[in-house]
Amino acid sequence: METGLQGKIGLVTGSGRGIGKAIALGLAKEGVDLAINCQVNRASAEETAEEIRALGQRAMVVVADVTSETEVNKMVEQIVKEWGTIDILVNNAGVSFVALVEDTEKSEWDRILDIMAGGTFLCSKAVTPIMQRQRSGKIISISSVAGERTTQNASANYVAAKAAILGFTRQLAYELGPFNINVNAVSPWTVVTPLSLAQVGREQLEKIRQGIPLGDYPKPEDVADAVVFLASDRARMITGCSIRIDGGMCLPVGTRTWDEYVRSHKEAVKKKTK
Repeated sequence: METGLQGKIGLVTGSGRGIGKAIALGLAKEGVDLAINCQVNRASAEETAEEIRALGQRAMVVVADVTSETEVNKMVEQIVKEWGTIDILVNNAGVSFVALVEDTEKSEWDRILDIMAGGTFLCSKAVTPIMQRQRSGKIISISSVAGERTTQNASANYVAAKAAILGFTRQLAYELGPFNINVNAVSPWTVVTPLSLAQVGREQLEKIRQGIPLGDYPKPEDVADAVVFLASDRARMITGCSIRIDGGMCLPVGTRTWDEYVRSHKEAVKKKTK
């Protein structure tokens, strides 16, 4: 079955590196022309754009602060002026800040919420009239398992922002459904990137990995695959949903690793059969 992505125009925010870059490249491989958004690091965004062009697709770099409605609107206007429309929006831009609530300043709280929840709102709002006119479109936002549950990284503002994205996704899906616009989210568990390695540490990541049923952490490409699916015709009847990319991490209850879980139950069976 064809994905229906050939010739589409996509905008991925925060796509100069990490998960955003993987998403942009994943879409480009399916024939999507990409606008690569960044706020600060234009050099990395240009590298992503070059890789997209090497795949035979068009790419442009658009510098914009997703917390500024003026800059977001100008970004969308530039893309439409040059390429005619926007078929796919991926709200990926985000940051994290690790601190207990008691140690979090109001300005730090506001910054995280503004970038992730606020940026998702502003970018979605900016592309909505375009997609309504053409009566088609895909809006996909990167949330997190933390938005459904919690995190052990002491990031209440991050959890709140990711939870807000999930609520916004459901409501926007309801509003835009009659226009044939699909609105969904992708919720990864910890994705191994230079940022997560720096924040959590390799030793702690390895300890957590032992409790993941599928035995590995999600990679940026795993998140990209989910986004490509949601952007494609194959997800025609999916809207207002979130796909979890966690290797089954949310399945077990408690702190035992998978090996400990199996061993304890095997031992219980042996006792019963004696």
